[in-house]
Amino acid sequence: MIEKTGGHANALIILHEIYGANRFIEDLCTEYHLQGFDIFCPEMLGRNSFPYAGSAEAYDYFSKNVGFDYDKEIKQLIEKLKLLYDKVFIMGFSVGATIAWKCCEDTVCDGIICFYGSRIRDYLLLQPCCPVLLLFAAQDSFDVDSVINKLQGKSNVDIQKLRASHGFMDPYSNHFVQTQAQMSKNHISDFIGSLA
Repeated sequence: MIEKTGGHANALIILHEIYGANRFIEDLCTEYHLQGFDIFCPEMLGRNSFPYAGSAEAYDYFSKNVGFDYDKEIKQLIEKLKLLYDKVFIMGFSVGATIAWKCCEDTVCDGIICFYGSRIRDYLLLQPCCPVLLLFAAQDSFDVDSVINKLQGKSNVDIQKLRASHGFMDPYSNHFVQTQAQMSKNHISDFIGSLA
């Protein structure tokens, strides 16, 4: 677990994608800690991060050793942190976003931010009890518009579609798009600001 604490009022749980807690995730933990959150980032893989070139191996490892039922551990972490913090938020990326989405019916969580969670499409029947910001990439491995159409109209859900590909937030990825990453950070600031 990456932890960056400093007596802040609010906690942010960051859930990495299949590659693990790599440099991008470490940088993100630092960035949001400097913005005033105590950070908790479970290293779900329990091993060193995978290189981007090893995406197939990373997904296979995640599927066999972690899986989307990891939300149970995150729900326990949320409950523990709620005893210590005013508000607890989750930010997830890809598989981490799907795990974060699976926590949306947990009323203890104060807000969830999901980046390009392609497997959210397998959990469309969930009804969020807390505010959720879904940030999808327009170009992804699934029918993004179909998923958005099925999610629109749900209460507590704000959906944004960015002109980019899966992984656009990661400056170390070939899919990084600076303008869309900054736009997403603005959406996050507005989202969290509305819940303060």
